[in-house]
Amino acid sequence: MPGVPSGAYRRYALVYDLVWRAAPYDRFVDLCLEAAAAHGTGVRRVLVAACGTGNAALELAGRGLEVAGFDLSPAMVAVAAAKPRGRTGPRLMVGDLRAVPVRDGWADLVLALNAGLNYLLEPAEVLAALRHLARAAAPGGVVVVEPLSPRFVHEGWEPGRHVDRDGLRLDATYELQGDLVVERLRWTLGGVEESETYRQRLYTDAELEALVAAAGLRL
Repeated sequence: MPGVPSGAYRRYALVYDLVWRAAPYDRFVDLCLEAAAAHGTGVRRVLVAACGTGNAALELAGRGLEVAGFDLSPAMVAVAAAKPRGRTGPRLMVGDLRAVPVRDGWADLVLALNAGLNYLLEPAEVLAALRHLARAAAPGGVVVVEPLSPRFVHEGWEPGRHVDRDGLRLDATYELQGDLVVERLRWTLGGVEESETYRQRLYTDAELEALVAAAGLRL
């Protein structure tokens, strides 16, 4: 059972975008392209898996790359699609990490950022996702995955967040339950108070390395 069901992030999509719009996606993209260059991979096509509200996909497309992005949440994809995209904006679609909706070998660079894999609560689901991401990569392509790791919990990860800007008031609390992180979100936007709860699984570095290897990827 995934930590994010197909109907998730429906009410939270706009809030998510308000929270993350100030993040330095230009720098995130720099690091990903640098990783590809370090492996000698020329990048023309990029797949952004679990793309959220599209900030990384839009940044990449703005650099002249051919970009496709998908997310499990139709609401998140709708927020992304509503943003100004210019003439060469990303192709956006609804899709599942465990069944990546692009053909084999399409992308030179495949990205799965913002701990999207951690919403898959069973190792078998993560393995399926990694195999699909690997399948989507062209020969010699690079897959960049940004997982939530226990080291971020124990070395400075802040288990709580408060936002009060742009008409949004958000309180997020986090509780560790074994290897699960329970995220409880409560917010007020436009005078309406709402709440949602999500779960992520913390995979150890050793677990992630084993899953990456089993998926046929090399670190």
